[in-house]
Amino acid sequence: MLSTIDNNNTKLILMTPRIFVASIGIGVLTGFDNYLYAYGVAKLPVSTSALLIASQLAFTAAFAFLLVKQKFTSYSINSIFLLTFGAVVLALHAKGDRPNGESKKEYVLGFIMTLGAAALYGLILPLFELMYKKAKQGITYTLVMEIQAVSCIFSTVVCTIGMIINKDFQVCLSLHL
Repeated sequence: MLSTIDNNNTKLILMTPRIFVASIGIGVLTGFDNYLYAYGVAKLPVSTSALLIASQLAFTAAFAFLLVKQKFTSYSINSIFLLTFGAVVLALHAKGDRPNGESKKEYVLGFIMTLGAAALYGLILPLFELMYKKAKQGITYTLVMEIQAVSCIFSTVVCTIGMIINKDFQVCLSLHL
């Protein structure tokens, strides 16, 4: 004889409204981060943008310290400083790497936006950790996947709106016609 198990306690969605709203906020920030990064890569050589993105480590460490009270050792502080400082020195001393036909203003804007992308992503990672700490519920695989899905959907919405405003879809359509 088969026994029936009553699973009426099983929820389809594990997220609380508070986590849902936080996931939306992180998704929107991720969408803006993607915009900043894409613009920076378009205006800078790959070598320079890669070096600037390396500064994300320092931003992540600083925001982790401020938001989630991450503890640091002298070794971790030293390594973060040396890696970030080395990347900044290399990026600032690359004088002849500006793409042909690009103005100094566009190059500087790309530099600033790429650095902004590194800083924003350095904030996003500790925000996820903070959200998990403040969740007031057990963090399960299913919950993490729900959080990721919501943040990715809203990041995609922000990027799609940006592409519509920039008329990027018209460029795609004209290439196929």
